[in-house]
Amino acid sequence: MIKTLRDAEELVRTRHVITEVPTHGPTSLVEQVMGGRPTGSWRDHAKGRVAYRLGRMLRASKDVLAVRLVEGKVAFVDPTLWPAVYRVAMEPARRRPSLQGLSAEARALLSTVERDKRVQLDKEGPWTKAREALEERLLVHFSEAQDEDGRHVAVLRSWRDWASVTLQADAARLSYEDAQARLRAACDGAPTGLGPWVF
Repeated sequence: MIKTLRDAEELVRTRHVITEVPTHGPTSLVEQVMGGRPTGSWRDHAKGRVAYRLGRMLRASKDVLAVRLVEGKVAFVDPTLWPAVYRVAMEPARRRPSLQGLSAEARALLSTVERDKRVQLDKEGPWTKAREALEERLLVHFSEAQDEDGRHVAVLRSWRDWASVTLQADAARLSYEDAQARLRAACDGAPTGLGPWVF
């Protein structure tokens, strides 16, 4: 059973990919915290607060990448797969169609992130829908942090700004198909795979 951030990070290291909430793919943080798949809303479970808190902590961890890989849900990814995620995220043939249908606000926010490399926003506010659209389509790197007042904030970065030179070089050695295959294998063949914007 997962009780601490250290436990959760070790689970990610061991499994390489876990989802935050139960899916048809890899194991989830919620299941591991609760000792099995919950019936009904996991937030109402006695350990729901622990699962929620650990999810927030994993999002802020420097050793874990939080990205929507399985059924549109947040997955926590071990560094061994970061080159594959970066390769998929940066594939031009994937990025072009993912821009279709974006709102004017989402396009403006994407332009700002690409220009400034890092943008910090309140988690809830006028830019929330635009931010979520960019996150869901793997167009930006998303993480959470605490500001000087202790509030949780959303941090958007361009993928190029997030990725180290070494990670980018490792990603460049992968074909798009190889990167997809590695992520699919790590996601235990979830039915909707890596989300609607990958294929």
